[in-house]
Amino acid sequence: MRLIRHCPNCGHPICGRPNKKFCSANCRKRSSEPLQNSYESSEKKKRNLVLFDSASRLAEIYFQKPPIERLALMRDYVTMAREGNTKMREILSNSYLMDKKNDYGNPYKGKRGRSYGSLAQSCEAYCRYFWNASAADVVRNRVAEPDYGVVD
Repeated sequence: MRLIRHCPNCGHPICGRPNKKFCSANCRKRSSEPLQNSYESSEKKKRNLVLFDSASRLAEIYFQKPPIERLALMRDYVTMAREGNTKMREILSNSYLMDKKNDYGNPYKGKRGRSYGSLAQSCEAYCRYFWNASAADVVRNRVAEPDYGVVD
């Protein structure tokens, strides 16, 4: 009776030579690469901390404006991201910044901060209202510009 072996990288069954360890050359190569997350890579951790700090500073500027001026500022942020500013695009569509359970990117901590949230959360609400699409789709130009109902 033969035992079915599985690839240690992806878990697929292995067929072929009896001493074969991985299902493909690609899996063999991918298994030796280091993980690219904040827990494993100090470079990625530093990059994320800089991104979260930038997001917090932009959110502080945004939330210090009166509510009527925030719409224009958010439109400018979204336009910058749509025109190719990759850092702004990452700030407005980052999944960690959109999570309401954490304080990443929130300049106001504690009870006061819960009502404000992060800039990414505000961008998500803005994009849902004007584009009827997610912030990630809007900042990556997957959706057309909305018709604001302006008559010439």
